[in-house]
Amino acid sequence: MIITVAFDVKNYVEVMEGWPLKHDNMTFFLEREGNVLKKVCLSFSGVGIEHAPSFTQPNEAGASADLKVSSGGYAALARKRIMNWQAVVSGIQIVHLDYDNFDLQFHAENIEEESRIHLKSFKSSYDKALNSTCDFEQIGRAFCAHPIPDDRIESTSHYREGRLAFEAGRYVDAYNNMFLFLETRYCDGKTKTAQQVELLSRNEALCLSIEEAATEPKKFNQADNSEKFDLFNSCTGVADKIRALVLLRGKLRHHSLKSPYRWDPNQQDKHKGEARFLIAVVHDIVIKESLEDIYAPTSLDNFREQSVSSGNEIKIKLTTHRAKNERALELNMSYPTTVVSSLLCVNTVRHAIGACEKGGQLADTVKFEAVHSARGLELFSVDFDVWAYTTTREIVVKQPIEFIRCSFEYFRADLITKNEFSIPCQGNRLTILDVWKLLQRSYDHIEHRDPTTRIMSLKLFINDGTKAIVSYRVGALARF
Repeated sequence: MIITVAFDVKNYVEVMEGWPLKHDNMTFFLEREGNVLKKVCLSFSGVGIEHAPSFTQPNEAGASADLKVSSGGYAALARKRIMNWQAVVSGIQIVHLDYDNFDLQFHAENIEEESRIHLKSFKSSYDKALNSTCDFEQIGRAFCAHPIPDDRIESTSHYREGRLAFEAGRYVDAYNNMFLFLETRYCDGKTKTAQQVELLSRNEALCLSIEEAATEPKKFNQADNSEKFDLFNSCTGVADKIRALVLLRGKLRHHSLKSPYRWDPNQQDKHKGEARFLIAVVHDIVIKESLEDIYAPTSLDNFREQSVSSGNEIKIKLTTHRAKNERALELNMSYPTTVVSSLLCVNTVRHAIGACEKGGQLADTVKFEAVHSARGLELFSVDFDVWAYTTTREIVVKQPIEFIRCSFEYFRADLITKNEFSIPCQGNRLTILDVWKLLQRSYDHIEHRDPTTRIMSLKLFINDGTKAIVSYRVGALARF
């Protein structure tokens, strides 16, 4: 079988002619449109047919077929060989190649192999790996935010490059870019190990992020159970952890081909855990800054004024219900958006909680119902369980409360996914006011991890209980 790996050319390059060139089992050739270079390709002949992509039929009725596509290591080999070519040719022409998104093509070398190759080509793409569906309100507010310092712009660019490198499987590049963020932001131009350890250890916010990420290794919510992370095995304090991070930076950035400890660019999985950890640390810093700017009152006022004045507005009617048979608030809210999204629903819940608290009614408010004012359709509801309607309006349990479990369903990449996390909580009783605060903490926790999370439903449980103490769900009008 022949495997061809093709890399897209990202800049404008003219090549007047071209034909295949061979070396051992490799064939180098170019794809052009007219005289413009579009792809640089490398083919490998004599590849075992076991590396061909294949479909596996499901064993159970209704299950999906399984597609298995593997380059058998030839994509990494092609990348290394083409990088060699790219370095040589750079003196006369810069060729900017996209190594993260490449084409895999499979061709039979004889008749027997034809039936074994179930797929002729496959496009490896990471374009959607970091995609989140954002409300324009978030993006628009970011434009309305005050100018930020140049050093923040520079350091955040390293964060972006690191996230892209991680999703593309370039974990060493991901780690190096994340450390460049820390270096640019906090190290004041100092590059020696002792200097960097001292400067980084002085930053309280950074130390807190490191300790939090170290106690929650799956903070980034994608960690594989088989993924190793043993960098801190011999560390006793945060300074030791920072030293370990700095020393690894030295190893990954300043490796030598003569060193027995050099890293192999084709075995980057060895550093996936370290890269993921440092991403979690830096993400914690970046997202706090972003949220402060996006949700600053001046950004909100500027964005809202421009949006409403141009007719981009949705009005919502929210009715509250109290456990006491007393007058409850009815809120008429306006938001600078034209799309009824699940993010809009969460923001409305937050504002309603604040209004009830300000009006002195939150302690006995047990239900929210929201509708689209113009269309009269349900947007969302928040419902407390029957305990909130008892005379005491409290939950009293015999076994101590150890934690509150939050179970929520969210929309991402055209799928509804379920996730859970726990909030530490001690005692043996909860009031209505306590539960509202826990609901707010749940929203805060999810937003802190990813402000674009599309929450479809959310329930809170005591410890490992199965009966929800409060439930939130969006209506059919606000599904995404």
